[in-house]
Amino acid sequence: MSLAIALLKAPHVGIRDLKENLSKFLKKNSPLVVTERGEPVDVILPYSEMMDLVDIFEEVTDPETLATVMEGKKAVRAGSKGVPISNLFKAIREKRK
Repeated sequence: MSLAIALLKAPHVGIRDLKENLSKFLKKNSPLVVTERGEPVDVILPYSEMMDLVDIFEEVTDPETLATVMEGKKAVRAGSKGVPISNLFKAIREKRK
């Protein structure tokens, strides 16, 4: 499940309830939206999902990745068939090994 979908499905918990039951919520090892007066104010993510986000941010800010994406956009505008971005990320990960 993607992180975006997990966040949309994540339970919402008020700050007071979170304080009183923190260990219970953390043991579930799933995303949690923290609310204050019913409004989302924070998100708690499992460590592994946070590390996945960090990897994604590093990949999309990498100059080589950005250049490749720009080349792809130009090619698609010129009539080439697009390639899924997941293929790009896979190639970059393989290259880094």
